[in-house]
Amino acid sequence: MSNERAVYRAVTGIVPPYVMFNTTSNTFYGYCIDLLDDIGSLAGFDYTIRESFDRHYGYREAHNGSWNGMIYELMENTSDIAVGPIWITSDRAQVVDFTIPYQRLSGFSIMMLKKQRRIPFLRFLTILEIEVWLCFALAFLSTVLLLFLLERYSPFSYRNNRDKHRDDPDDRFCSLKECFWFAFASFTPQGGGDLPKNLSGKMAAATWWLFGFVVVAAYTANLAAYETLERLERSVESMDDLTKQYRIRYSTLANSSAFRYFQGMKNAEDMLYEAWRRMTLDESTPEWNRSKYAVWDYPLEDKFTKMYYAMDEVGFVPNVEQAAKMVRNVNRTYEFAFIAEAVTIKYLTMTSCDFRQVGHEFNKKPFAFAVRKDSKLKKRIDDAITDMAIGGRLNELEIKWWTQNPQRANCPSDKDFNAGFGLDNLGAVFLLILVGALLSILILCLKYLWYRRSRRVHRTQASMQRLRSKRKSEKPPTSRFY
Repeated sequence: MSNERAVYRAVTGIVPPYVMFNTTSNTFYGYCIDLLDDIGSLAGFDYTIRESFDRHYGYREAHNGSWNGMIYELMENTSDIAVGPIWITSDRAQVVDFTIPYQRLSGFSIMMLKKQRRIPFLRFLTILEIEVWLCFALAFLSTVLLLFLLERYSPFSYRNNRDKHRDDPDDRFCSLKECFWFAFASFTPQGGGDLPKNLSGKMAAATWWLFGFVVVAAYTANLAAYETLERLERSVESMDDLTKQYRIRYSTLANSSAFRYFQGMKNAEDMLYEAWRRMTLDESTPEWNRSKYAVWDYPLEDKFTKMYYAMDEVGFVPNVEQAAKMVRNVNRTYEFAFIAEAVTIKYLTMTSCDFRQVGHEFNKKPFAFAVRKDSKLKKRIDDAITDMAIGGRLNELEIKWWTQNPQRANCPSDKDFNAGFGLDNLGAVFLLILVGALLSILILCLKYLWYRRSRRVHRTQASMQRLRSKRKSEKPPTSRFY
């Protein structure tokens, strides 16, 4: 009896992390390769593996019904096993046999650019437009000047009526500096202090207070509205959300499984619409029968037809690299969402911190290996996969190539956009305290230097005055003759 192990011909496609190719060692590696190695050890066979000739998994051509890809190679007996994340479909099951599934159901998914909440450092200044701030500064300076002029020229002001306000120590409105401080402090909870003494100044101050109240109220309302709108902004979280908006454009790979899925669903909707038209408009159908379906609106939603034409308008993407570039391109006038097989989306989001997987997978189907129709190899592979599932080997492979994959990006944890204000929101406000402290210290230093200089000048002048007095006292009297 021969102890030689049978050698089978395996064919595969490149789908990270299931199947990848090392150009240095010219070997295949990945989840499915490890799985095939274990299956070969348990079932007692070896294999030689190569990539599919046309790099397709296999689908039926629409124009003539012929097959391509790995399915075609199995049908033509050029290979024995098709290896990879191959979906089990009724169409494929008619021409090849599938092993039992080795992984949970998988379908299509949506990939978008990860949300990054970019908050300007001086966010509190962007709440109002620059024109409003400029007009506010002009109004502030005009009010300060008006208060000063009214105090200077009004006969009832403190400056011009000191006898009446002799017992009042407040001389706030005697200088331009104090008028400036009054107008500035009026916006604080502390208030601006005592009012001007003259009636015209009081009217100007009251008008400034009313203006300040409206500005503060508008600023507060806009700040709350900005934060509320950011939290309430509707984001795309499913395929249905994509169909209900026009801000985000989307597409899929040309001639991919997702492309054929949407094309097939569109064709199905077209057939249903034509059937409804025949039922309601065909005069050969009895009137009593047509009246049962005579409704004003088409009763079904043509969701997939709209999505197909929306993708066709954007253009179908030639490859995954181009799709990733389109999703990353933030300079576009619109956002872009990429629809593809969930395993492809999952791998891209695992290896890059720029992407996120949106919503739940749809149109789920199981993964399996494929063999030729009525091949005896099917039972041996089924038994091996069953033993591996019972022994926990399939879970180990899942952890190795997904959870602990060395290519997994170390991404920071996502922030909850519905959380309260963080330091990025109020960082500039805290900076104001630092700026105020530094300005206070600077003013203190300047005042101290000015004080020291003033005292030096004063001492110098005093010394010179004493010296003049001394010289004058020592000078002998002169006699005058008339």
